[in-house]
Amino acid sequence: MTLLSSATLIASSAFADAVPADSVPSEIVVTAPRLAQDALTRQKEASVIVNVQSIETIKKYPDFNAAEALGRIPGLSLSSDTGEGRFVNIRGIDANLNGATYGGVVLLNTFAAGTAASGSGRAVEFDTIPTGAIDGIVVYKTLSPDREAEGLGGQIELSPRTARNITKPFFEGELSAGYEPLHEHGGPYSASFATGAKFGDFSFVINGSRKDDRRAVDDNEPSYANDGATGTDLVLGRTDLRRYDYSRRRFGYGGEVDYAPNSDHRYFARLDIAGYVERQLKNHLYVNFDGSPSAIDKNGYVVDGFQPQVDIVNAQETHRNTVAAVGGEDRFGDLKIDYRAAYSRATFVQNYYNEARFYGQDSYFGRYNNIANPEKFSYQLFKDAALTVPFDGTDATQYGGATNHAAGLTAFGENDADREYSGNFNARYPLTLFGGTGEIKAGFGIRRRDKVVNDFGGRGSTTINLSTIEASVGPKEAYYFGPGLVAPVANYAAIQTLVRGAIPTLTPSIGRDFRDNENITAGYVMYTVDYGKLNALAGVRVEATSATYGNFLTATDAAGNSSTSFVTANKSYTNFFPTVQLKYVFQPELQLRATYSTGIARPGFSQAGGFAGVDFTASPRPVFTAGNPNLKPTTGNNFDVDLEYYLPNDGVIQVGVFDKEFKNYIFRNVLKNVSNPIFLGQNGDFATFSNENARARGVEIAYQQKFTFLPGLLGGLGAEGNLTYVDSRFLEYGAVISGTHRDQYGRLPGTSKWTWNVAGFYERGPVNVRMSAQYVGASLFSLNGDQSLDTIQSGRLSADLTASFEVAKNYVVFFGARNLLDTPLRYTDGNNNARTQQVEYYGQTYEAGFRFKF
Repeated sequence: MTLLSSATLIASSAFADAVPADSVPSEIVVTAPRLAQDALTRQKEASVIVNVQSIETIKKYPDFNAAEALGRIPGLSLSSDTGEGRFVNIRGIDANLNGATYGGVVLLNTFAAGTAASGSGRAVEFDTIPTGAIDGIVVYKTLSPDREAEGLGGQIELSPRTARNITKPFFEGELSAGYEPLHEHGGPYSASFATGAKFGDFSFVINGSRKDDRRAVDDNEPSYANDGATGTDLVLGRTDLRRYDYSRRRFGYGGEVDYAPNSDHRYFARLDIAGYVERQLKNHLYVNFDGSPSAIDKNGYVVDGFQPQVDIVNAQETHRNTVAAVGGEDRFGDLKIDYRAAYSRATFVQNYYNEARFYGQDSYFGRYNNIANPEKFSYQLFKDAALTVPFDGTDATQYGGATNHAAGLTAFGENDADREYSGNFNARYPLTLFGGTGEIKAGFGIRRRDKVVNDFGGRGSTTINLSTIEASVGPKEAYYFGPGLVAPVANYAAIQTLVRGAIPTLTPSIGRDFRDNENITAGYVMYTVDYGKLNALAGVRVEATSATYGNFLTATDAAGNSSTSFVTANKSYTNFFPTVQLKYVFQPELQLRATYSTGIARPGFSQAGGFAGVDFTASPRPVFTAGNPNLKPTTGNNFDVDLEYYLPNDGVIQVGVFDKEFKNYIFRNVLKNVSNPIFLGQNGDFATFSNENARARGVEIAYQQKFTFLPGLLGGLGAEGNLTYVDSRFLEYGAVISGTHRDQYGRLPGTSKWTWNVAGFYERGPVNVRMSAQYVGASLFSLNGDQSLDTIQSGRLSADLTASFEVAKNYVVFFGARNLLDTPLRYTDGNNNARTQQVEYYGQTYEAGFRFKF
């Protein structure tokens, strides 16, 4: 929850027929207009450093969700999963450490265990919000006292559709369909609409959006025979070949009612719901190598024995965000007040997860080459040692021999809820000091949050052979890594019946469950003033945090007996957040900003609790994880200098430098492959969390221009691009725990050194064509005890194409093509880029449709 008026935080211009942007009263708050021509004006006039993206600009790209739209903005980098953008870093800062609001109300994350980088359970999954459910985006690079202090990198505001400023009835919509060649899927299919009208003093808007995406993923996840502290070679211990088919139904709908009896009073009520339901059909072929390969032949291949294994998964999950708000604003002479009460809720439900695992005999042979191309291994599997009879992975009779035919069955369920009640009150009054024209603003607010994770699971077995529930022989050539490398296509309904019959009841699985409460009370005062060409903002915010983190503590004795108890850890602290932000306008087109701002990132829910326990199901070793109730929140001192030059026809050149100094940065400590009685006779991994200092410094450059100065038809050409460089540093491993017994410094988790976007476009008359490319550099994905063992997410370059044509007034047809380069998502070992841990391919996506407006 932000302590700003909801009425000013949501988009101030709902439709092209709304009141022009320049007729809306100028305030400190920045809003996201629907029209691109207004976005740079809002950015330019803001007292803080922001980037504004209108829905008009968002529609120029083939982006499915808000995360992908955010990835186009300067200074932001995108973290993708299963072919779609999900998390967003601001200036290299981990998504868990940034803030997010939807119409001014804090947006919560749906899946506490699914967050990226530091894994603190706070990163918002922006893939739950379809682009059809928003009017625009504002990214706050520096924070003012009237905004939440949560956001070390910054804050993201998604502006929903609003009823404010509607002048006449309207109806608009979009329909589209597409094709995804990988696994020959139809789709995506999408439909969206918005309608609204004004009746006397009342106005309303209703909108809905749905996008059905039937994505496919081909995935290779190898593991190595010589893993751990000394493992550096490429000898495979196992490879997991995965063929996924997803069916995601993303939705967003809501509306607002606005009552404005006169220009001095306005009241509103708003409800927005967004999320998705996803069914997952997963087909795994495990090739369990013996780990004793032959010498490498002249073509780079080795030969090793293997045991085949098949996993068939049928699962469904639901993510949902709900945001509701009521409030108003009043003017009494020069005094302006605004107020709001809001409710935000995020839920994750694992509707069902049914998995059946079948084993074959350890009597087969395979050739592989994982040296020539680390992104795309070559495999050849055979039934005989002479390598003459091919092994067909789709032959179900190979999984269930006479002495090894028992199938392992697993079922999971989960029901998580994160909710927050909030309220605020703000007052503004003109105040002249030292000859400047200004305004003083003060307010207070409360946030009351509770977060619950509930896991359920069960295991069983059956002697049923896979061939008895096989649906068909699967496609033999469809997999990226070669023929015969696909598991049989089982009857997924039969898998579900089999698992549920063997595991009729799920029991609590409390390894990562928690019950947390977090309450924040805040107040602030700030002053904004103009001294001729100088605009200044100064103020301070105070936030008092009171939290209770409750987890389950599991203790295991030497005999293997375990006991579980529920433990809580209470934390209370108060922080002050001062800021001074200056803007000097040399001339209308050229201005310089210099700012000092502060922020906070509270410990993650899974980090600050008193829980501890061993997961003996983890692979390749058991993992002991413990929270740290003594963790302190991370705070940051941010210094920014930004030079902006605004060009004609909505162009801009922007250069900024920033320095973020963090105190008590939270990171995960891991001791890998160690001996301890808690692991009951085997080695395991220890993981916990600690505080230390860190920093992130960098440069941000943005350019946007239409070449209207070119003659004739060439005047429709244009270009835009942005580049961000981040130099971050923290003590990744101290000498006591690092493999080298020396301090090891590295880049912050999730932080890419280089990120850039570039686009060339043609916009003239009814024609709009845009070719774009995006690059996100390599980043630290997870810490595993030593830099040589860390997991690194590789750099990724992608390209997209969009085109549209206005066939008649208010009718537009469009086409989009995503992932033209078919760039994979890849993870590697820390010091060996050739040691692939995972590589996912998605193929291209093509989509065409039309938009209309009445």
